[in-house]
Amino acid sequence: MIDRKSRDEMGKAIRNYMAETTGAFELADSLYSIAHDTQDGTVKFVEKVMWFHYDDCKDHKIVASKQEWDYFNRLLLLLESDAEAEFVRSRNSWRSEWRSIFRSEKPSAAEAAITPFPSISSLLSLRRSVKGFARTRYPSKIAGRRIRNILVEGILWIPQRILFLIFSPIVFLIRMLRRSQLVPRIKMPERGREIR
Repeated sequence: MIDRKSRDEMGKAIRNYMAETTGAFELADSLYSIAHDTQDGTVKFVEKVMWFHYDDCKDHKIVASKQEWDYFNRLLLLLESDAEAEFVRSRNSWRSEWRSIFRSEKPSAAEAAITPFPSISSLLSLRRSVKGFARTRYPSKIAGRRIRNILVEGILWIPQRILFLIFSPIVFLIRMLRRSQLVPRIKMPERGREIR
């Protein structure tokens, strides 16, 4: 189900954050209330993935690398389109799960450059279908910006590592028993086919 009003409101909230007219707290409130009041799965998807890109314990202006900025632009494209996105469960074999635990592979630069889209062709196809989409350029003034200074981050790092050491065996066990993972799925608007 496409809720154009909610998609436009969420796009506006993200653009305001990128333009530094709102801070992290206002962004979090806006994203939550918009996603809560709609049945549009794409709006809920964007709200979930945006949660990893701001701090909800300290109000701040946007802090983003060039890679994150480009990711925000791709999310805005998704919101302006009629494509639908959601998380679906994908079954894993024990072998692939075991490898993912010990290798902790990062996505390649090419994969990171198109996330959440599964391929460059799907991204380009969607981009061509959305007339008038305005991609925002990365402002150099935010490069290297931090939420907290290095000393505070170092102090906060100590209890995080202690908790990690205490609870990592439990997390490891859960990951070993889990047979599926959530992966994004995008359904293109014109043909109605799913893209993975």
